[in-house]
Amino acid sequence: MLKYLVRKIKLNYEKMNAGEMMLKKKFTTICLMGLFIGCSVHGFAAEKGTALNLNECIDKALKQNEQINVAAHGLEAAKWQLAEAKGAREFNLIFSHTSSKIGGAYWKVFYIEDDPSSYFINSFTASMPIYTGGRIEGGIDQAKLGVEISDLSLQNTKQQIKYQVTQAYYMILACGNYEDAKAEAVKQLQEHLKNVNEQFAVGGVARSDILRSEVALANAQQELVTAKNNTRIAKASFNKLLGNPIQNDVSIINDMQYAQCDYVLDDCIVYALEHRPDYCAAKKGILQAKDGIKIAAAGEKPSVALIGSYGTYDTKFNEFDTKEWQAGINISLNIFDGNITKAKKKKANAKLAQAEAGVKDETASVEFEVQQAYLNMRKAESNITTNKAAVAKAQEDFVLAGARYSVNLGTNLDVVDAQVALTNAKTSYIGSLYDYNVSKAALERAMGKI
Repeated sequence: MLKYLVRKIKLNYEKMNAGEMMLKKKFTTICLMGLFIGCSVHGFAAEKGTALNLNECIDKALKQNEQINVAAHGLEAAKWQLAEAKGAREFNLIFSHTSSKIGGAYWKVFYIEDDPSSYFINSFTASMPIYTGGRIEGGIDQAKLGVEISDLSLQNTKQQIKYQVTQAYYMILACGNYEDAKAEAVKQLQEHLKNVNEQFAVGGVARSDILRSEVALANAQQELVTAKNNTRIAKASFNKLLGNPIQNDVSIINDMQYAQCDYVLDDCIVYALEHRPDYCAAKKGILQAKDGIKIAAAGEKPSVALIGSYGTYDTKFNEFDTKEWQAGINISLNIFDGNITKAKKKKANAKLAQAEAGVKDETASVEFEVQQAYLNMRKAESNITTNKAAVAKAQEDFVLAGARYSVNLGTNLDVVDAQVALTNAKTSYIGSLYDYNVSKAALERAMGKI
């Protein structure tokens, strides 16, 4: 056994010295290939089933998410509100019927034989507004803007759902990749522990190395359990967004990668102020408030309408011998209304000021959100390059630490620390990919483009 151990140590030592330079050249390519393969396990497995890509997930959410249904019903209600407002300027016809018992003065006026007596009335009343001082016109304009605002609200809801689905989609991929990295760490530490046990069996290392390696493995196994749980939670959240049963298994394609974008911050802000739905809706709120001022001012102006009526009445239900009709024009002007019109005007002006202040605040918010998302995206983009290089170096360090330990030129702590550093580097790289893709989606959401 002793001779075998000597030959093994000598062979490993010779191989390490002769091949160390070659390893350094090859490790970068090998470790990165390993990382990408490990990070793609979930995606490749999903492709065997009914895996969905991001766009397919978004389309499904747009069809099934209840928030979109709520916004769509709001748009429908706004359209009917416009139809109601337009109806106020149209010809209006009302029919009424009255059946009653009368007596007393009616007996003398209408020469009714019996007191009391039955009395029946049928009437048709027609009217059509000619001039309302802008009240009807202002209401129609407000309702038209209401339809446009509701449509923008629906667009905004769809964009928000798109962003949430994108964020949840990449969260599943990130959690799956974290899980792969943790699983790889467990595997590496299991192999290292096996090596430590073999060396301990022949008296090559102290028992403390075994204990330290077992603790490191236990910690890695706990982290793997946490990673698996996070993946399940991410899938449940994703199902909720898509309108699926929460417990459904999710199969998605692992396409979380770095794709360079050429956005310029100033251009992004300009685009957002022209296209973002909620910001455009806020600006239309100013126009609605101005129409509200016109409607309030209509109380100080006369109203003109065509009117007409036709009625029949008698004491017998099947005989309507008495008939009358009326046609003409009605002009009305509110002389004094207890300052109600004045109060309405003040309220309408206050709402206009409120809407204008709201747009100013919204402008600052939009600019801030665009800038924040843009800077976060650029930060993540920079970290991708840094973390990618760190993974390669950490992989190389871990392999070399293991090789040195095998020939008693390194310590167990070196191997464990190198493995932890490798897992952290992989985690940081995965995190920077997630941050980049989600920040890019957040930027496009802030621009009103997603």
